[in-house]
Amino acid sequence: MNTTVAVRLSLLAGIVLLVVAATGGTALGQSDAATASGSPDINVYVPDKEVTPGTTTEFLVQLDNQGEFTRGKEADRELVTTARSVIVSLENDDAPVTIKTDEKSIGTLSETEPREVPFRIEIPEDAEPGAYTLEIDIDYDYTSRVQQQPGIVNDQTQSSDSDDHDIKIKITDDARFRVTDINSTLRVGEEGDITGEIENVGGEDATDAEVQFPTEAENLFPQETAVAVGDIEAGESAEFRIPVEVGSEAEAVPKRFELPVSFRDENGIRQTDDDPSFLADIAPERDTFGIESVNRTITAGTTSSLEVTFTNNREETLTDIEPKLFTDSPFSSSSDEGFIESLDPGESETVRFDLSAEGSATPKTYPVTVDVRYQDAKGNSQITDSYRLPFEVNEPEESGGLGSLGTIAMLVISLLAVGGGYVWYRGQ
Repeated sequence: MNTTVAVRLSLLAGIVLLVVAATGGTALGQSDAATASGSPDINVYVPDKEVTPGTTTEFLVQLDNQGEFTRGKEADRELVTTARSVIVSLENDDAPVTIKTDEKSIGTLSETEPREVPFRIEIPEDAEPGAYTLEIDIDYDYTSRVQQQPGIVNDQTQSSDSDDHDIKIKITDDARFRVTDINSTLRVGEEGDITGEIENVGGEDATDAEVQFPTEAENLFPQETAVAVGDIEAGESAEFRIPVEVGSEAEAVPKRFELPVSFRDENGIRQTDDDPSFLADIAPERDTFGIESVNRTITAGTTSSLEVTFTNNREETLTDIEPKLFTDSPFSSSSDEGFIESLDPGESETVRFDLSAEGSATPKTYPVTVDVRYQDAKGNSQITDSYRLPFEVNEPEESGGLGSLGTIAMLVISLLAVGGGYVWYRGQ
C-alpha cells in the first residue's frame, strides 16, 4: 500500500469516528433532555400562632411547594414537582389543645399555587399560657421520573412520600372577655334595652374598653353600636347598656348576638376580642294601653256615663293622650272624646264618655271601639289600633217600675174592687 492510499484511509477512518462520536453524543444529549426527574418539596407556615384559653377557633396552616427539579427540560418541571392526592392532618403531642378537625384531602399542590388549610381547635379555659408544639403530617403521591422519546410510550416512575413538620402554637394570657348577667327588655314594636356585664377572664388588664353591637338582624335597630365601658382589670367586670328598637315585623324569639370588645392592651396597642356573644329574648308585642271599663251594661232607651280607665303599658312616659269613642247603631254619643295630659309607665287615669242606647235596641251584647292618639317619649305622634269593648243592652223597665207581675197584681186588685162595689150596690 502506497503512502497516498494510507493517508486517505486514515482520513476516512477519522471522519467516520467523528461522525459516530457526533451522532452518539447527540443521541445521548437527546436522551438526557427527554428525561425529567424531581420531587415535591413542601414547606409549612402558620401566619397566626397565638390562641387564647376558653375559645374554639380556626387555626390556619399554609402549604407551599417549592419543588426539587434535578434533571430535564424546564417545560417538564411541573410533571415531577407537583404533589397529588395530598392528605393533611394536624396532630397534638403535649399541647393543651383539642383538634376538632379530622384529616383533610386538598387534591394537588403545585409550585405555583400555595394552599391554606384551616383546622378547628379548642383551647380549654384552664389551659396554661405558653409555647407548645403541634405536628403537621402530609401524605402525597408524585411522578419522580418521566422519559419521553419519539415513537415510544412515555416511561413514568410513580412514588409516594410522607412529610412531618413541627409547628409552634402560643397560648397567650391576654385580656379576653365573656358576657354575663344579661337582661333584655326588648319587645316587638317597642324600644328596649339589653343590659349586662362584660368580664375580663384573661390575665392582663384592659383599658379604654368598649363593647360593639354590629347586628345585621332584620327589624332590629340599635340606637348605639358602640358603648364605652372604661378600664377592666383582669378578673373584673364592667356594666353595659345597649338601647335597641324592635320593629313591628320582628319575631318574638330568642336571638344570639355577637358582642366584640375593643380595648388597649398593657402596651397601649388597640386589640379586639371577637369571641364574646350572648342570647337575649324578644318579648311579644303588647297593647300600648291597658283599657278597662267600669260599667259595661246599659238599658235600652237610656243614656249612661261610660267610664274607661287607661293604663300606660310602655316603659316610657306618654303625653297628649287623646282617646276617642266610636259607636254604631244602636249606640250614640254626645261626648266621645277625652284628654289625658301624660301617663308615666304603669300609671292609670279614667276618662268619662256619654253613651246612649236606642229604645228599640234588641237586648244583647254590642261592641264599641276606642282609638288613642298620643306622643311617645321622642315627641313622635302615634295612634293605637282599635280597642273593642263589649257592652250589654238590657230591656227597658216598665212604667212605675212594677214589671209584669206588678201589672197582673194591679189588675186583680182592680177587678176585686169592681166586684166588691157591685155587691155593695146590689145590697143597697
